[in-house]
Amino acid sequence: MKKLILMILLVTIFTSCKKTDIPKNENIPTTEISASSTFDWKTTKEITLDVIGLKSVNPNIENILYVNSTIGDTTYYNDLLFMNKDYTMKFSVPTTETSVTLKYGTKVIVVDLTSNYITFDYIIE
Repeated sequence: MKKLILMILLVTIFTSCKKTDIPKNENIPTTEISASSTFDWKTTKEITLDVIGLKSVNPNIENILYVNSTIGDTTYYNDLLFMNKDYTMKFSVPTTETSVTLKYGTKVIVVDLTSNYITFDYIIE
């Protein structure tokens, strides 16, 4: 009985598999795609961030600076920074990104990416 079921199963499997031939149509026109020599193929842009430290504060004050997308689902950069020191850092964002959110402790600001250079300071407005 088991052999009969196995035979029926094998016959069904092998007869259900059929190769279909796809006809070749050599009359299909092809087109060349070309891009301008000035086209920028990069999908990211590099941003330089200058952090201006507060020299008059306690040198032991530190926190993590986060550079996030404005919708908050991606962190582009984070680092532990001392509040009394200046920093310059570079990070990449997608070319479609128009702004980033900077967060240091309780200070959160949104910075528009109108150029590849942005600044941040610890002064709360």
